[in-house]
Amino acid sequence: MSTNCVSPPELDDKQLLLYLDGEVDDETASHLKRCAYCRGKAETLDRLQKRMTTRLYRLTCPPPIELGEYHLRMLPAFQMLAVAQHLRQCPHCTQEVAELEGFLSDLAPIREDSLLGKAKVLIAQLVGGQGEFGSAPVAALRGEDKGPITFEVDGVVIILDIQPTNKGMVNILGQVAADHQEQWTGAFVELRKAGELEFSATVDDLGAFRSEGVIPGPKELRITPEGGSVVVVMNFELSI
Repeated sequence: MSTNCVSPPELDDKQLLLYLDGEVDDETASHLKRCAYCRGKAETLDRLQKRMTTRLYRLTCPPPIELGEYHLRMLPAFQMLAVAQHLRQCPHCTQEVAELEGFLSDLAPIREDSLLGKAKVLIAQLVGGQGEFGSAPVAALRGEDKGPITFEVDGVVIILDIQPTNKGMVNILGQVAADHQEQWTGAFVELRKAGELEFSATVDDLGAFRSEGVIPGPKELRITPEGGSVVVVMNFELSI
């Protein structure tokens, strides 16, 4: 590379960055065509940009092991919530989790409780409110003035109050009640549709949680405490 610009003054970094970004004017293009020195500066700057981009790429993404632990529900509730929020915005991590799910499902027919490690999965049943739906395979939870809907399993009671909004959606006010109430503080709450996460929250110290702006339709609710059994409300439909 030439040690001097053939047509001073040499191009500055701003001009070279514009060139690398494809925003080059005719004068700069003509200069670079004639000047090996400035072309060399542009190539060096381009390599530096690519090196920095590589280092910064997905800097805020969770490491792969954390995504794996999220999928297996082995993280503390606050981390589960943070990763779930990240997945709603990051297509790269969402793809990684999907690939992990596919990989695990291809290994062997894995039962749901084995995916959750040693945690026992408890399937809650509809026991109160909307009683006319109690014998149906799909419980329809309407946001009407019929009182809250109650599910129960092994002494754990889940109460859902469905409130319609003026935008064709519903808000869910939830309450978890159990003999050992403290075990459910900080539990991770997931609302899913066809396996895809729609909303997530955590149970507060009073056993309450809330999801807002939920689109009506078929849902599954999971509540995962930091230790103990996972409670699942399966195959219910929210309607306005």
